[in-house]
Amino acid sequence: MKINVIFRACDVVNSFNNNPRPFNLTKQEIIRICFKSLHTSIKNYPHSILILGDKLSSEMTDFFKSYDTRIILGNYGNEGSIRESIRQSLTFPENEWIYFCEDDYLHTPDCFNHIYTLIKEREKIFYSKKNFFFRYVKHRPELAIHPPDYPDRYRNKKRDRGYLFHTSGCHWRQVANTTFTFMMEVKNIRRFEKEMIKSSVGANDRMLSEQLFGTTDFSKKCLCLSPVPGLANHMHTDTFTPLVNWEEILKRYQ
Repeated sequence: MKINVIFRACDVVNSFNNNPRPFNLTKQEIIRICFKSLHTSIKNYPHSILILGDKLSSEMTDFFKSYDTRIILGNYGNEGSIRESIRQSLTFPENEWIYFCEDDYLHTPDCFNHIYTLIKEREKIFYSKKNFFFRYVKHRPELAIHPPDYPDRYRNKKRDRGYLFHTSGCHWRQVANTTFTFMMEVKNIRRFEKEMIKSSVGANDRMLSEQLFGTTDFSKKCLCLSPVPGLANHMHTDTFTPLVNWEEILKRYQ
């Protein structure tokens, strides 16, 4: 089982939503640190990494060239880079996984250990007739994975009901909304290609989530799971994944 990372990197724009960056880091510092954490976490598992550089500086390009990556450079803009990442994803085999990853997500060292375990154990977790989930959802929902655990899910207005699972090493809960950082199999990206392209306009992750992820009915949508505690952190001061010492993890890669 192989995961193909499409890492969208842009060091020209600091933040599209003007949220402050933590620890007084520059955008280039965040990109380097986040990529190093991703590379460290996935390096011992079957994978490939495609860098999709949008207006990427020569300095950052040289940084990525020092790793075993494939690099595509362009002048895309945020919407265009999302669409290009979707087009690139469809060039991979149907049964392989794509991890669409924005350049400001910090990963725990064991992130992909838990992700690979989830994919490996999904048959007994979701599809066994002895499993509680099968009693309520009598078909095989396709799986999507969102590595962070956003703090707003714990606020009263954001709390949603959902299924809770566990693998041999991690808890996972159903979520119905993500950013453009998530994982799916290529066959499902092809299935939702039109919806994904449409949601790229304005980088509309709300539309993306509504089109791709189910809440109670999964007959036409995927079951999306997020780890608890989270295995990745969106590097904005107001979106920190709770219960993880992200400063300590960050220092490993500075």
